[in-house]
Amino acid sequence: MAAQYIPPEGQTLDKATIYAALRKVVHAHSALGVRLGPADIPVFERLQKVDLSEVVEFSDSRDLAKAIESILQRKFDRSSDSPLWRLVVLGNTVCFAWHHGIGDGKSGLAFHRAFLSALQAGGSPDEDPIVVPSKDPLTPAIETLVDLSPSWGKFAVEIFGLFAPVSWTRQAGSWTGNPVPTNLTLETHARLIEFSPDVASSLLEVCRSHRATITSTVYAMALSIISEQALSDNCTTVSSAVPISLRGLSGTSDDAICNHVSALQTYPKVNPIFSWEFASEYASEIRAFVKESVGEIGMLKYLYGRYDEFFLGKLGKKRRAGFELSNVGRFKVGKGIAQTWSTGRMAFAQCDVVQGAAIKLNAVGDALGGITITVTWGANSIPDAFAEDFVVKFKNGIGKLSGETKVDSF
Repeated sequence: MAAQYIPPEGQTLDKATIYAALRKVVHAHSALGVRLGPADIPVFERLQKVDLSEVVEFSDSRDLAKAIESILQRKFDRSSDSPLWRLVVLGNTVCFAWHHGIGDGKSGLAFHRAFLSALQAGGSPDEDPIVVPSKDPLTPAIETLVDLSPSWGKFAVEIFGLFAPVSWTRQAGSWTGNPVPTNLTLETHARLIEFSPDVASSLLEVCRSHRATITSTVYAMALSIISEQALSDNCTTVSSAVPISLRGLSGTSDDAICNHVSALQTYPKVNPIFSWEFASEYASEIRAFVKESVGEIGMLKYLYGRYDEFFLGKLGKKRRAGFELSNVGRFKVGKGIAQTWSTGRMAFAQCDVVQGAAIKLNAVGDALGGITITVTWGANSIPDAFAEDFVVKFKNGIGKLSGETKVDSF
């Protein structure tokens, strides 16, 4: 997750300022001071120290889209004593990258809130790269806070899907992009679509007038565009996924760095015409599914630790989802923070290009009221020409809904 930082007059976002702020953030968040052990069944191991010189990189580039592509293609080295996160600094833009094992999408917002708070609190600049992490326990795992037991219906459907031919399942006739490749590559493409605060405000207003949300409207627009391709591929539905935060159920603060998330998997019928009625119905479906969504991750226990076998078994087969929409919401600054440093433009993106959704839309709202949607896809997920055409049509479609004909993308 990237955020542009706006310094007060006379200050700069240099190494000493960043290191001093990060020292406070690492002290406050235990998840930033652990690694994954090398065992076959990995567990989190607390690091004795975090060397900021190994996890913070400074780049002369100002091309955020290219930086995101580069960041998403880099693995975390489990054989080293490095934590499961890194920072890439492009001028005044800070890109925080983290392993999904320590945090969900909202964890990116939590990091930037903590980093902004540390900058605003001030203090002496410090170029010492060594930080001793917090010894506080990690935020409890979701399964210790919420009953994740799936319903019998959910259990039956998922078990059936594991063993039945695809033609017997909901995946039959569903558009999911290209099959999961057998020649693995993390090559990722990213395009950023920015909606100014005025455009975002207009879009929110029109969504509310149709009893829809930003998420359901973006989802409906994406579905209508993908449906054109799905029809040409003789598909009748589009398999899709929308992550759902479980923090409301677990009672976990939005300021925590943790992994409390599930998802809604649906198979809407192909429809190349945008529908406000569908957008409104889907908003209601998301709200109603929050409690039931725990069963999605509750099914994992029935793998009995055979995760490698499960995921390797997906190679060469049909993807589960054609597209995924992840909206982490707006970046909100806590009350009582003196307005010295502030933030501007933001962007959010995620990887999982091998077996994840063929195309992903990642949305985040910035503190100024703007919205950025990062569209990502893997080299083997869908044809580049289709992805580029999707970006143009999506940008123009959302622009028309908000009454704005000019929307920035790069």
